[in-house]
Amino acid sequence: MNQHTLFTNVQEYYQNLIMELKTAKKIISLSFLSFAHGVWTEKVSQVLIEKAKSGVCVRLIVDEIGEVWDDRQHFFQNIKLIQLLRSHKIEVEIFRPTKPLKINNRLHCKFVAIDDKTVFIGGSNIADFYITWVDVNLRIDGNFADTFHRIYDFLYAYSKNGDISSRLLNTSNLITGSDHLHLTVPHLHDDIRQAFLKLIREADKFIYISTWSFLPDEEILNALCMQAKNGVQVNILLSHRTRFRPLDYANYLHVDKLVCAGGNVYRYTKGYMHTKAAWNNHNNILFGSANLETQSLRNNFEMCLQINASSLTWELRQTFYNDIAFSIKQTSQSHVQRSLARKVLTHACNIATLWL
Repeated sequence: MNQHTLFTNVQEYYQNLIMELKTAKKIISLSFLSFAHGVWTEKVSQVLIEKAKSGVCVRLIVDEIGEVWDDRQHFFQNIKLIQLLRSHKIEVEIFRPTKPLKINNRLHCKFVAIDDKTVFIGGSNIADFYITWVDVNLRIDGNFADTFHRIYDFLYAYSKNGDISSRLLNTSNLITGSDHLHLTVPHLHDDIRQAFLKLIREADKFIYISTWSFLPDEEILNALCMQAKNGVQVNILLSHRTRFRPLDYANYLHVDKLVCAGGNVYRYTKGYMHTKAAWNNHNNILFGSANLETQSLRNNFEMCLQINASSLTWELRQTFYNDIAFSIKQTSQSHVQRSLARKVLTHACNIATLWL
């Protein structure tokens, strides 16, 4: 059985990650949207350099746009950081989607695989500002063989300079110890979306979802509304503000529909809430990089673990209720009472998101 350790504090996650990186014997594979200049990135980099010097194979892949967009003020320092890592024989790859992908098909998977025994997944990239956000990350200890390292190769195979033969990996049945791994592969596989639908439809008492952004497609939204109407307690926690404001305005229509169906929706207002987790009363959990919105579930490379663990469900539920203490519960009047200008903006942003 896999062992799961939940980190509800990003700084504690970074500290534990650094400690475990030091134990690597053969290989380290890291995938992030961004790996940005700062105190914590420097600490991680120093360990990676030390391990590379000792003969460990160290590989890092970061998304090209994510590396620029996530921390724009450190753009030039980030370039120097990548050059530094490469100068110490660390394989650093920049993800640039190649055919049949498009420019909006980004690498959003966040994981660190250490040998065949330990993996970290979750919402956080490596950058100092993440320690000021509400986010959760997960350490999994078990026997994974080379699964996560092959996934690294698979992801890089869709980049401009990747080895196309690595795309042959069968992603439909990725068993990682006692857990099941789901991927979103743009234009090919929407396994995470299907896992979300299954988790929602199988619930008969409650559903909890924490998500950075909430912009589900019609099928998922209708499934949530149907469950709420059938008496299942549907609980959604989203960040009131994200770093892409059109999403924040667009979601009012989706929230209003769910609330009117009987769902409970909370907007986290104490800064950024970046958690990405869902679970139901059968202790089925989806945990990883995917938000409950179309870009994540159809257009990005995403990674989520499907876990069945009552202890982890309990921890996630406690975190959820801690966070709603700093949230505003939405009512049937929350959207109605907004100004006409804001309602128009909401509709415009909804239309705009169709092209994202």
